[in-house]
Amino acid sequence: MNEAVAAPTADAAAKPAGNRQLDETLKASIRDAYTRLQANTPGFTTRRSQSRMIGVVSRALATSGGVAVAEAPTGVGKSLGYLTAGVPIALASKKKLVISTGTVALQSQLVERDIPAFLKATGLQASVALAKGRTRYLCTRNAAELQGETSQEAMFEDAHAVYDRPLSPADTEVARRLAKAYTQQAWNGDLDQAPEPVSVPLRLRITTPASGCAGRRCSFATQCPVLRARTDVREAQIVVTNHALLLSTLQLGDAENGQPLIAAPSDMLLVLDEGHHVAGVAIDQGAANLPLDDMAKRTGRLQILIAAAYRAVDKDRIGTLLPNEAVELASDVAKRLKAFHGEVSRTWTPDASDRDPMWRAPNGQLPSAWGPAIEELGEQTRALLNWVHAAHGLVAKGKPEDTARERLQRSFGLALEMVEQQHALWSGWRREDKEGQPPMARWVTLSREGDLICHCSPVSAAHVLRSLLWNEVDSVVMTSATLTGGGDFQSFAIDTGLPEHAEMVSLDSPFDLFNQAELVVPNFPVTPDDREGHPKEVARYLVRELDWGKGSMVLFTSRWKMEKVADLLPITQRNRVLVQGEGNKSQVIAEHLRRIAAGEGSVLFGLNSFGEGLDLPGEACTTVVITQVPFAVPTDPQTATLGEWLESRGHNAFNLIAIPHALRTLTQFAGRLIRTSSDHGRVIILDSRLLTRRYGRRIIDALPPFRRVIG
Repeated sequence: MNEAVAAPTADAAAKPAGNRQLDETLKASIRDAYTRLQANTPGFTTRRSQSRMIGVVSRALATSGGVAVAEAPTGVGKSLGYLTAGVPIALASKKKLVISTGTVALQSQLVERDIPAFLKATGLQASVALAKGRTRYLCTRNAAELQGETSQEAMFEDAHAVYDRPLSPADTEVARRLAKAYTQQAWNGDLDQAPEPVSVPLRLRITTPASGCAGRRCSFATQCPVLRARTDVREAQIVVTNHALLLSTLQLGDAENGQPLIAAPSDMLLVLDEGHHVAGVAIDQGAANLPLDDMAKRTGRLQILIAAAYRAVDKDRIGTLLPNEAVELASDVAKRLKAFHGEVSRTWTPDASDRDPMWRAPNGQLPSAWGPAIEELGEQTRALLNWVHAAHGLVAKGKPEDTARERLQRSFGLALEMVEQQHALWSGWRREDKEGQPPMARWVTLSREGDLICHCSPVSAAHVLRSLLWNEVDSVVMTSATLTGGGDFQSFAIDTGLPEHAEMVSLDSPFDLFNQAELVVPNFPVTPDDREGHPKEVARYLVRELDWGKGSMVLFTSRWKMEKVADLLPITQRNRVLVQGEGNKSQVIAEHLRRIAAGEGSVLFGLNSFGEGLDLPGEACTTVVITQVPFAVPTDPQTATLGEWLESRGHNAFNLIAIPHALRTLTQFAGRLIRTSSDHGRVIILDSRLLTRRYGRRIIDALPPFRRVIG
């Protein structure tokens, strides 16, 4: 990839620049940090791309309103690049450096290794904290109630409206042991580091969402791991978090005691590492879904909580409603949900042979016959949401030592989330799509239990990111090894709504990729759309061409094909294969590395999550086989809706959506091969469409500059 600077897009308004700028004093402090980093880091290698990245990050973070995008391949040293610029700027400006990532693995690497090593080498002093969501931590109140009361039913007496199944005896015992470990300070309450596995039902019981938390008014506040972690985050000068929590807090203005969870946007110097995930997370942030039958049952059971609320607050009215009126409102919403289930069923009959039945609204436009029911559900759900909000607020005003009131507050928190979920869906289905902008995607699926699930989602992240990031956060840097695919930022800039003044740079790899690796595209006998033939030929090719005595990785776009190819291998080769899903990810990787170290040879079969982020240098990965070009699934409702909109405006949706997506993913996959300057190997793509279709040359030319072996 040639180092390139892209022209900014012209479809986003630039945020006015503030008073901060990159002056000589700041430049000197950044140069000093880099000099110390070089001198005090064993084996440090000066890399032109890293030096250039430091410059890009410095210009953005030192300027109010600054925005930069840096595509930096493996080996550039991204984290040290943005830390070298970001930490001195944050300390000098007294703003908070926030580093957001897409994966837990990188968060851990930053907090446990990269940032401490950087601070030690440079002599800079800064406090560091990791920001996670509440449901990543033990709720000491819930755990104490589980082990301290006569039965778990006592804890959830008012919560049957939101809990469908009682906790198993085994999970109850795990909760007891976790609470004991926390009390004895053998564990910090972080469920990601729990001393034993935590099931999904148990996690739901021993955590508390924001809406159900009493905060500092809780009688367990002094021993709450969430509040301890939040205090650390607010006081830290460097915060590491994840994209979902970051966007959520920016969207909701999440605050406790008047203080923002991480930092006020105007006090935030933001680095988005693994930036290729941000658009997808932003789209998910605006999405909603609603299982009609399940939600009808849960809403109908709200009468238990309604009665408990009026008893607890001792008022005739909550909001504007008397008790019987609140019960009738919940009952009416439940009845309308059931009725709408019937209306959708009359319109759409799922194909019995379809493994994943789905109906999608063409161009996002729902049937007009559904309009009256959707309007009524929207209005009634909004009224119910207002009542639950009012009840939740009144219940939260109880005395801290009133444990029954605390339990009721938690139950109302869960009820609030349930009704908010409904409100979000109906809001998305009722909203008029703006002229000149892509419509919302709206669709219905059928669950395995036979329930109809209504969905809506934005199809582009541009609007969300403009409103939350580019127009609000003081300064932003986005980086990743793969943002463009070939150095062309046009598609990426449109997807993310980048402002006009953003500096966009695609940096060179520091490795000699032409001499270290080959890109092989054989004249494969069948195309990937041959459901039976392609897996057979892939299996034959692997038996014949892989070096089974070394480490290899084979990447698939579907679990079915991955498992099919594994089953087709002769037993000798099958015994060398480790398939994703046969044990957790870390166990599979550990076994692969053990086999390589023992000289046994090992082949990893994996899906997208194995194609990104795995670091397998040297003999651990000498060949990467990509079984087909990973085009976005054309039936994906967001992709299909956006594609329709683009086609209606005279654009080629395949060129604008499918090819850029495939290039970014292919480049990520290919990036598993060369991790150090001494690595060598091959990337093989078993998709003959690259040789026969017009887009094939475009994709091949845009991939990293490995030595080509084509045809």
